[in-house]
Amino acid sequence: MNRPTTPRRPPVLGRRMFLAGAGAVAGSLVLAACSGSGGSSSGSGETPAGSAKGKEAPQLAELVEQGQLPPVEERLPVEPLVVEPNDRIGQYGGIWQSAFNGPGDQAGIALATMYEGLVRWVPNWTGAPGDEEIIVNVASSYEVNADGTEYTFHLREGMKWSDGEPFTADDLVFGYQDIILNAELPAKMAIDKNPYMSGGEPATLRVDDPLTVTFVFAEPNGLFLPALAEAVTLIVPKHYLQQFHAAHNPDVDALVAAEGQDSWVSMFALKVDATMNADIPVIYPWKTMTAVGQGTRVELERNPYYWKVDPDGSQLPYLDGVSFQVIEDNEVMLAGALQGDFDMHFRNFNTPTNKPLLADAREDGDFDFFELTPSQANRMSIMLNLTHQNPVLREVFANKDFRIGLSHAIDRQQLIDTVFQRQGTPSQVAPREESPFYDEAMATQYTEYDVDLANQHLDAAGFSQRDGSGLRLGPDGQPIRFLVSHANVTNEADVLDLIAGYWAEVGIDMRPEGIERTLLDERRMANQHDAMVWPAGGGTDVIVNPHWYLPVSNRADYAQLWAKWFTTGGAEGEAPPAEVQQQYELYRQLQQTPAADQQEQLMKEILRLAAEQFFHIGTVAAGPGYGIVKNSFHNVPAAVTDSFRAKSTGLTNPEQYFIQA
Repeated sequence: MNRPTTPRRPPVLGRRMFLAGAGAVAGSLVLAACSGSGGSSSGSGETPAGSAKGKEAPQLAELVEQGQLPPVEERLPVEPLVVEPNDRIGQYGGIWQSAFNGPGDQAGIALATMYEGLVRWVPNWTGAPGDEEIIVNVASSYEVNADGTEYTFHLREGMKWSDGEPFTADDLVFGYQDIILNAELPAKMAIDKNPYMSGGEPATLRVDDPLTVTFVFAEPNGLFLPALAEAVTLIVPKHYLQQFHAAHNPDVDALVAAEGQDSWVSMFALKVDATMNADIPVIYPWKTMTAVGQGTRVELERNPYYWKVDPDGSQLPYLDGVSFQVIEDNEVMLAGALQGDFDMHFRNFNTPTNKPLLADAREDGDFDFFELTPSQANRMSIMLNLTHQNPVLREVFANKDFRIGLSHAIDRQQLIDTVFQRQGTPSQVAPREESPFYDEAMATQYTEYDVDLANQHLDAAGFSQRDGSGLRLGPDGQPIRFLVSHANVTNEADVLDLIAGYWAEVGIDMRPEGIERTLLDERRMANQHDAMVWPAGGGTDVIVNPHWYLPVSNRADYAQLWAKWFTTGGAEGEAPPAEVQQQYELYRQLQQTPAADQQEQLMKEILRLAAEQFFHIGTVAAGPGYGIVKNSFHNVPAAVTDSFRAKSTGLTNPEQYFIQA
């Protein structure tokens, strides 16, 4: 990771230049789309014919004229962030139509419309080690000292929340000290405190002035910037949220009762979530007006104080709002996609099986495809619970020969041919070929379909005895039976149905179980699952998504108790075996290492140990996916990175999407 000796900051459009038009700065803008990302990357600066765009949306200009809103130059910061369009400068107006599955699936809303951290990933993010793919965002610049123990961020003068209140260092202090370091909130809000730790101690947040803060670590923290690039929990409005926090409101219990919550913690977790609370001020392009659970749609409308502009100096976003229709049934969502109901969408309905249907409907639906560039390591990882509460299943699952036997029993090529439309390759959970961490041996181990070999490993595991129906007997003398839970995703259900048959052939009774997403999350977090499946990350985003290779967060569903032991410094959970603790020591070294080349070598050793441990069972390495975009919906790149860690849609600067027939 390079250490800048001068503040990192992009070319900016000052307020004086903004008032003058400042079109000449278009050639040197920070958020330039990568060449080859779709359409033209030249940034011609030409406004669509017939559009008199102006410096703000017409609706906002009317409010200014009526005296209900300050002039746009007063709503923008002194140095607004300039966003280079993916294809061309757009025009104002229109609503982005999309959909989601309802409560439990609101992550898609956040990924699409709520990616605003102090720093962010570059649009052409690849997951490379170090900080070369990190650029400023809310922070106008930052500095890191030579040994990586101090990170200083300079905020944008004049930046405001969506209600017009100033955004200052006080908001960051509240987010860090009263949320991230709170003894109760992180667990309720699924916050990972680990990025803010070093040497077993949390960082100190120093306020240098109202627009400058410095995180001071006891030891070097080489992964802090990547953590900030993906996590935005730090940025919250103190002026609004402090009323719901026990440390700031002595009468908080009255609010808890009025809100019908069981504690201030559960109330606060609801109030801080911009998908669930339409009242919270935000710094996003759009503000929630109708929240999740309040109707058949989640509605967002433009933030009049948004702090980014296009190369002409016109305030973004172009679109008036975003509308996410609640569609719980993915077949119904597919029907909507087929008839062109969505402007841009790529979640839940876009399976390989459905692509031929959508291809045939493109002309009538007036849409086309864009490519989803996978960052996943695997389409579906099967995670047996190695820290199961049931000691019998724990003993069975912990046996590596048992896991190897199950892996050899899977006919991955049949999965590819029948479920994945002949797309993908047999693979374990491992870095992708385009990653510097790719290891062919790790990716291909135990993927050969061989029933005889599977039986040999299952016998070697100590489970050679069978009952009268052919089921293998576990340590307790009873047939080995367990559930594998999935989030009611069609592909996962289809794959698990096939795998249940494969495993029955070698004497294992596995039964797929579809569970609503929220309930599934509750069960896995409480360590109440036998096993579960999920698309495995860590394909290209290896260092920032390491829990697929060692249990360092509550997303490590193959070993929740080991992960809890790690994240709590041994105060909770269960100490893992020596091999896992060796991985933890390497990971601590990686965290303390600012140099990208050293990070790479340490991660390779962690991966070597992960391959030896063989924590969970992979199925198929994904080929490119797809999404759909209306022909009238512009500035969507031809390829979008499909990554939760990189924020997918948010990575493409959706504030510059626009509609034009």
